[in-house]
Amino acid sequence: MQNFTRGLAHKTPFYYGWVIFGLAGGMSLVAPVFAVATLSIFIIPMGDELGWSRTLFSGAVSIGGIVGALISPVLGRIIDRSGTGPILAASCIVVGLCAINLAFIGGVVSFYIFYIIGRMTFSSPLQLAPSTAVSNWFVRRRALVLAFIQFGQGVGLGLIPFFSQLFIGEWGWRTSWAILGVFVLIIGVIPPLLLMIRRPEDVGLLPDGAENPVPTAKGNVSNTLDLANDFTLSEALKTPTMWMVMGFTALIFMVQAGTSLHQAPYYIGKGLTPTAAASIVTTFALGSAIGGLFWSAFLSRVSIRVAMGMAAVSMCLGDILMVRADTLVSGQIAGLVFGVGLGGVSSLLRLLWANYYGRTNLGAIRGVSLPIQVGGQASGPLIGGIIFDVTGSYRSALLIFAFAAAMSSFLIFLARPPDLSKVRK
Repeated sequence: MQNFTRGLAHKTPFYYGWVIFGLAGGMSLVAPVFAVATLSIFIIPMGDELGWSRTLFSGAVSIGGIVGALISPVLGRIIDRSGTGPILAASCIVVGLCAINLAFIGGVVSFYIFYIIGRMTFSSPLQLAPSTAVSNWFVRRRALVLAFIQFGQGVGLGLIPFFSQLFIGEWGWRTSWAILGVFVLIIGVIPPLLLMIRRPEDVGLLPDGAENPVPTAKGNVSNTLDLANDFTLSEALKTPTMWMVMGFTALIFMVQAGTSLHQAPYYIGKGLTPTAAASIVTTFALGSAIGGLFWSAFLSRVSIRVAMGMAAVSMCLGDILMVRADTLVSGQIAGLVFGVGLGGVSSLLRLLWANYYGRTNLGAIRGVSLPIQVGGQASGPLIGGIIFDVTGSYRSALLIFAFAAAMSSFLIFLARPPDLSKVRK
């Protein structure tokens, strides 16, 4: 297999990093099967048939995220050492089979087993591996390729809930889960297993397709690019910046998950039809696709932390607009504003980790930081679900999310680039 991929990397008429980019983009299209925005579409039909509360659904999301957080530090080290191909293929097998099994559940226990495993896989390997792969293959073009990865994820996040609602309307929620599972198995297993390569140096290339690689004794090339800022995990943990960024991720992804999960039932409760609510979810997701490109364009004028702070403010404004939204048009405006902010946060955060801390130990560093992000994603749905079950309204939850987004913007403004020379003194 290694000889096959090595030969293929040198035979393609273009830089092989674009193949890696295509594979990562494909993962971004299939990964949202277990995104909270997708489950948002299923809450009403599943809850009506099975008699389940919003808190029950939120609990499955939260536990799945927590379990994913527990495995991410180990997973990050594995990715740095062995690459992402086998991990992505195995992850898609797990996600596909879990989605198919959700079509046959009969009670809470079976739902929790399959949803938690699927959510765990989505929140850890399918979040960590694609962006790490493209960050290893691109340095000068990193901002661009990560923005397009976010674009692909936003498109997937828009299409999967939309088609899920169509399948539910035509054949019911069980068949919809089964179709999603088969889709993941077809798209996500074979390509990364055959074509993914850990780093360009592993096959005698350099990042961005740079010329004149320098062979090493093992036939690889020396890592001549992007070394000046390569932190080890222990060095990264010594920088105040890393803790500020992790605080930012905890708050902003609490907002992301809490708003995403409950948006469809929120609008249905406002009197909109399930199809109208699904269209708002799609608008939100497509906004996140646009947002990655939109905010990346600002990087020539402002620093990455300023752009991320502005994107977080956009999410704050989206939640405030959502409090007053009670029509299809006002809901789509709120969803678009929130989604554009989320797309910027998601794309720029991946870029920030790579730019601030380098490529060599990126998987390990993100593997330690990811549990903080997942912890935020675990708390948001529970906050929204509990507040709704107690008060019968999402208003207080949305205001809490808006305040948390505003606080996160303040934190990221403070997160200046770390100085490796100071850490190594």
